[in-house]
Amino acid sequence: MPKNRCFTAKKVYKVSIVSDKTPFSENTISVSEVNATIKSCIDAPIFKGLEVFGEISGYKFSGPHAYFTLKDKFSQLSCVCFYAQKTYVPKDGESVIARGSLDYYVKGGRLSLQVSSMTPVGQGMLFLEFERLKAKLQEEGLFDEAHKKPIPQFAKNVLVVTSKTGAVIRDIVTTIRRKNPVIDIVVKDVRVQGEGAGKEIAKVLERVDNLGYDVIVIARGGGSLEDLAPFYDETLVRAVYKMKTPVVSAVGHETDFSLCDFVADKRAATPTAAGELVAYDYYALADELKQNMRRLSVNASRAYERKSSAVQISCNKLRRLASEFYLQRGHKIEFLMQRAKSQIERKFEIADARADKAISSLDNLSPLKTLKRGYFRIQAQGKTINKVANLKIGDTVTATGSDGAIEAQVNKIEIFEVKNNG
Repeated sequence: MPKNRCFTAKKVYKVSIVSDKTPFSENTISVSEVNATIKSCIDAPIFKGLEVFGEISGYKFSGPHAYFTLKDKFSQLSCVCFYAQKTYVPKDGESVIARGSLDYYVKGGRLSLQVSSMTPVGQGMLFLEFERLKAKLQEEGLFDEAHKKPIPQFAKNVLVVTSKTGAVIRDIVTTIRRKNPVIDIVVKDVRVQGEGAGKEIAKVLERVDNLGYDVIVIARGGGSLEDLAPFYDETLVRAVYKMKTPVVSAVGHETDFSLCDFVADKRAATPTAAGELVAYDYYALADELKQNMRRLSVNASRAYERKSSAVQISCNKLRRLASEFYLQRGHKIEFLMQRAKSQIERKFEIADARADKAISSLDNLSPLKTLKRGYFRIQAQGKTINKVANLKIGDTVTATGSDGAIEAQVNKIEIFEVKNNG
């Protein structure tokens, strides 16, 4: 047996094929034999009943069992706790003493600590570091409500800063489009996890702040405290604070609160909630305008009827008085009354016609009516296409009609020559 093998190892079977023509030697062993040797070492009593101090990361349940990582500043250890509800259930970032034994999975070659019980020791170092930074920034006034800008009620251009892959951007776009088909949505692809991601997002915000966006959404899905660390980055927090454009933070799940949430002008509990927040309801607004125009028309008609009735009463009264006191001038007075009535009726007819014209103009300007006539709104890479010259073969375009949208690829481009009749 080769030297330096664990003294508790079981018998190791050497490879039987040894000759001058093969690369094998008498010390050559298989992967399974290596793992079996490690397993024998790990099964030694010294690795039973361990008490390991560390910080919880990535704690999650799979059925009744919990899987997580126990780590310190320099290393980490995979852990499993069977029937985890029977012992203390920690939160990410919390420091604990985990009691259990080491286990080595021979087939997969994985080492883990099988935890039987846990005792909380205090909040983890990473969590405490974030809390100290939070207290520092709060004392500087970065989280003050007086500094926060209102989110536009009718945003036209929305910038979403997130990873272009994954469910987050799909949730935001789907939510906005369900409420509003005309808002322009631009996606800026960034890393939302890993070292340096926070500073990368900060640089992006500095570049886009003066580009005319109505509102900017910073978003990512949920994760452990380490996964969300970029959104605790001091550089990013200060960049959000300096923004002139209103910023909505939609980081993690509803129970996650990052420093980016505190400094942003508005916090959305989830990316879907951010989509609801920045998009006004186009369809409800259009219906409200139509109802207001109909109400205006009805009120105008009723006002005309009331005025017409009052005029008629006045005419009758004047006619009666004129007949009694000025019988000889009766015909002239009646003529004047009829002319006055006609003029008043004409004015109301003109007013009614103007109201009808306004209603018709509003209806003709509706984007939905344009789409119902067979037109489509073409977009590529989040931008509206109004010229064929702005496309190239191979581009993927989205065509939005009155009843839905299609996605297609440009296979042929033909540009019509515009003749100059001058």
